[in-house]
Amino acid sequence: MPPKPVKPTPGPSQASNLTANAGNAVDENLLKAIRNIVQSVIHEENNALREEIRRAVSPLKAALETCEGTLQEHEEGLNGLDSRLEAMEKQYDQLYDNYKILQAKTDDLENRGRRCNIRILHVKEGLESGNPTKFVANLLTEILGGPGGLQSPPTLDRAHRTGPANGGRPRSFLARFHYFQEKEQVLRLAREKGRLEFQGGQVMIFPDFSAGLSKRRAEFIEVKKLLRGKEGVRYGLVYPARLRVSFQGEENMFDTPQAVKDFIANKM
Repeated sequence: MPPKPVKPTPGPSQASNLTANAGNAVDENLLKAIRNIVQSVIHEENNALREEIRRAVSPLKAALETCEGTLQEHEEGLNGLDSRLEAMEKQYDQLYDNYKILQAKTDDLENRGRRCNIRILHVKEGLESGNPTKFVANLLTEILGGPGGLQSPPTLDRAHRTGPANGGRPRSFLARFHYFQEKEQVLRLAREKGRLEFQGGQVMIFPDFSAGLSKRRAEFIEVKKLLRGKEGVRYGLVYPARLRVSFQGEENMFDTPQAVKDFIANKM
C-alpha cells in the first residue's frame, strides 16, 4: 500500500498572508455595508428634504401666482389710467384755450363798457356837496378850460366816489360821459396840460380800465422811462395794451415790454 501524501505545513509567512487576506475581505465587506447604510441614509434624508422643500414651496408658488395675477391687474389698471390721463390732458388743454379766449372776450366787453369812463384822483373829500355829477363837470371845465380847452361843462351821465370813505386818502371819482368824443377830448387836454391844479393840490385824470388791462398797461412803465428823453423818439400806449414807438421816421408797435427793450438795445 503506497504511502499517503503528506500535506505541507504552512510556514509562518504563509499564515500571516492568510490572516491579512481574511482581514482585507472583512474590511471590504464592512466598508461596503457602511457605504450602503450611508447611501440609504442620504437617500432617505434627500427624500425627506425634497418633500419638506416641496411642502414649503407649494404655498409660496401659490402666493407668487396670486401676486403675478394682482400685478397684471394693476398693470392693466395703470394702462387704463394712462389712457384716461392722456385724454384728460387733451381736454384740459382745450378747456384752457377756451378759458383764455373767454377771458379775453370778457375783459374786452368790460373795457368796452368802460370806454366812456374816466377816473379823477386826489380831489379832496366833501367838495361835491351832494351833487357829484355837477361837481365833476364843473371841475373839468375849471382845470381844462381856457383857450383851446373846454368851453363848457361836458355832458356826464353820472359821477360818484368809488368805495366807502375810510378817513384817509381821498377816494377817486368815477365819471361816465354821455359822448365818447368829449371823454377823448378831456383825456387829450389832460395829457397836453400836464400837471393839473385844483384848490392848491394836484389832480390826476386817467382812463377807466379793468384791473387786468390796467396791469398789462402798467407793465410798460419801465420801458417808457427808458425811452423818455431819447432824442428823436416819440412813444405812446395804444389801446388795449400796445406801445407805439416812432424813431427816425419809422413807426413800430410792440406787444410786450421785452420787445421794446430789444428794440432799444439793437436800434438806439
